[in-house]
Amino acid sequence: MTKHFALPFLLVGVFLFWPTSPANAYHSPAVHISIQAMDGKELDTFDVASANAATGVSIDAADLGDDGVEEIIIGNGLGNEPRVRVLRADGSEIGSFLAYASDMGVGINVAACDLTGDGEVEIVTVPQKNGGPHMRVFDNMGTAIDAGGTFAYAEAFRGGVNITCGDLDGFAGDELVTLPAASGGPHVRVWKWNNGALTLWQEFFAFDGSDRRGLVGDVSNQKLLVASSHGNPISVREYTLSSDVTLVHETSWQDESIATGAAQAIYINNVRHLVVEGSQHLVNLDDAAQSTVTVDNSSARIVLANIDEDTEQERIVAPGRLLYASARNDDAAERSIVVDLSDQRLYAYERDVLSNTFFISSGKYPYRTPVGNHSVLAKLPYVYYAGVDLDGTAWDLGNVPWNLRFYPKHYIHYAYWHNNFGHPMSHGCVNVSLANIKWVYDWAQVGDPVTVRE
Repeated sequence: MTKHFALPFLLVGVFLFWPTSPANAYHSPAVHISIQAMDGKELDTFDVASANAATGVSIDAADLGDDGVEEIIIGNGLGNEPRVRVLRADGSEIGSFLAYASDMGVGINVAACDLTGDGEVEIVTVPQKNGGPHMRVFDNMGTAIDAGGTFAYAEAFRGGVNITCGDLDGFAGDELVTLPAASGGPHVRVWKWNNGALTLWQEFFAFDGSDRRGLVGDVSNQKLLVASSHGNPISVREYTLSSDVTLVHETSWQDESIATGAAQAIYINNVRHLVVEGSQHLVNLDDAAQSTVTVDNSSARIVLANIDEDTEQERIVAPGRLLYASARNDDAAERSIVVDLSDQRLYAYERDVLSNTFFISSGKYPYRTPVGNHSVLAKLPYVYYAGVDLDGTAWDLGNVPWNLRFYPKHYIHYAYWHNNFGHPMSHGCVNVSLANIKWVYDWAQVGDPVTVRE
């Protein structure tokens, strides 16, 4: 029999949790990096530790020394500290540094090129979605050189910024290109290094100003390739910017089997390509030829580099941040929650664009988390949980803060009694760690859709 306690401002939950020892380790898989020949043949692999592997990494490569061999530059993904790591071809770490305050866990994008024109490569960082558009520039040793940084767009913008860089005008010093991610307008900005800071050189709208699909891009041979990021078909344009902004090529790519859109635009041997989210297809836009890019999630990131001592480039392939719930949907809910029982994760979306994801613990047999389409029925600052297991064992968890009720007697809530997120542990509720429940409790509103799927 379940006990109900009449306490001020508290509610009582029933048969919802599976108390366990807090000694269980947090489930923390690594991000898998693949080194491939240009024909896609895998040459080597290594893993990069991550507290949230589903959010992947951002990646670039550059020769940070003077030996002609390029290093791999990794930017941590969502749910990790904003650390940049410099790796050798075998995955061993040369060094790392924090680009922002250690508690900023929104993920960062990285790019590497010679902005200053002195023959040495700089590393540029910018936060992903939910972080401000605050660009930082570091030298090849990880020391900031930009006196506090520059905002790529309005300081309040939280849609995330994609970046790429390269030579766009033929003069010394590469240019940095900023591109708003999905939900931002198609506002391309191009920056030059001047007197110790990034200064705006060119700006334009790559598509109609009302377009909110987001942008991805790449620079090669003094041309800028820009593609829409969310939806099908994918719009692609190529520009030169040496003097005026000039559109030199325009196309689109569509495949009815693709649900979400382009994860990355990339030049390979100066030929336009797309790496397509959801399909893991690498598409040659000139002849529509396709090949498969295999990654641990549906979002691939590719960079080309010579990371050994031969004369051939290699493809470095890594999983990126999962981006979208589905194809672009103008009627999508402002906020929605998906709880996936198969991978023990919660996904939080804003208009189908991923805002956050983290491990949870759902119902452990014989208890089940109710599958189906639900909604946030109530936000409760405290719930008092006590009850009796099927074998007659009584339990009393006391007052538990931060509870989102989505089904009668079923909640998304904090679980202080275990640290085994990523594995079924509960009597049917959705257990969440302290930092993550604080985030989702503040973020969610009553009425938001909650989908529980197997």
